Amino acid sequence: MTTTLKEFMSRKLESIEITATLQEAAKMMTNKDISSLIIVDKSNKHVGLVSERDIVRKGCSREDVNIKSVRVSEIMSSPLITINHKSSPREAAELLVKNKIRHLLVVDDKGNRVGIITPMDFTRYKQLNYNTSYGDKADAEDTVTKMLEYYVD
Repeated sequence: MTTTLKEFMSRKLESIEITATLQEAAKMMTNKDISSLIIVDKSNKHVGLVSERDIVRKGCSREDVNIKSVRVSEIMSSPLITINHKSSPREAAELLVKNKIRHLLVVDDKGNRVGIITPMDFTRYKQLNYNTSYGDKADAEDTVTKMLEYYVD
């Protein structure tokens, strides 16, 4: 049996409206203990993503930025890259590395948000494959190594 993203993705997924400020986004991430937010438009369609890293690098570290007035739309990563929940971990790893991103939105067959994958989720993938009788242990090791090499260097 092949492991899919659905089995180890993080389901702790939060969104915030595109009109929110960086301060509102930072407060929500702190209160929810998460590292990113999906940015949605007025119709609740996902249009981007903002991470703690984005807020620090594109917001707080710039002297001319007031986090109380800058909107998440000004610093969000967009277009939002997504992957189907039935995809393989290898496909997710390749998308993360190819696009130089750390958060990948996972969607179902209808395009609805169902989770998120980050490099840290691959440790859960590796654990899942080592502690069960199914899955390809060599593929898990290779995929996790690929992720670590990219994000640690």
